[in-house]
Amino acid sequence: MLETKTSDSLLRNNVNFPTFSDLPHEYHVDPTYYVEGPYRIVPRQHWCFLGEIVGSYGLFRVLLRVKDKCGQVVTIGLYTDDRGHTLTPQIKPGHTVAVLYGEQHSFLDMTVGIRVEEPSIIKIIPCSLEQLLKASDDVAACNSNTQSRCCGSCGKEENTSHNTHLLLCSRCKQTSYCGEACQKQAWVDGHKADCKALVWVQWCAARNWGVFDGYFNF
Repeated sequence: MLETKTSDSLLRNNVNFPTFSDLPHEYHVDPTYYVEGPYRIVPRQHWCFLGEIVGSYGLFRVLLRVKDKCGQVVTIGLYTDDRGHTLTPQIKPGHTVAVLYGEQHSFLDMTVGIRVEEPSIIKIIPCSLEQLLKASDDVAACNSNTQSRCCGSCGKEENTSHNTHLLLCSRCKQTSYCGEACQKQAWVDGHKADCKALVWVQWCAARNWGVFDGYFNF
């Protein structure tokens, strides 16, 4: 049965965020992702491939080697007008590549990977795939948690009846702090990296991936 919305699992959702082996093939009409309309085949939902960069090569055209959620390493070929060179400063091992509407593509060397032609469907996120998945779990847990918020540094619990109010991080709007000192300490302790992951997860959580009403763009 097809899913109709993101659900609490967010990036763990393997329909909305499939591994490489679950991506549709460019020459097959995968009923999970496509439906035959009266005049043409159209997407029935949104999806996004996530892979952590393990390396890159290519002088004429940028080719990325990325590892997906299952650990499979595949090639993403950048066939944009600039051959991917605009993204070069952002390409670092350990960063994560997101590709909207990715499909399995057969390259001329007989390998199968992902071909990207539009720059608006690819984004490099400056954190690891593991950090993104953890951030996704944190957001899902927060959305389903009805208990009081706690400071992300010292753990102090919010208590509105005693005027103990926590302030949200202005960037990710996910982690709370009881004051500036705790916020600065948490930034040093690792929130600087986690914040980037949380911002992107929030972008994903704000969209309905299960109903197609026009293409997403980064």
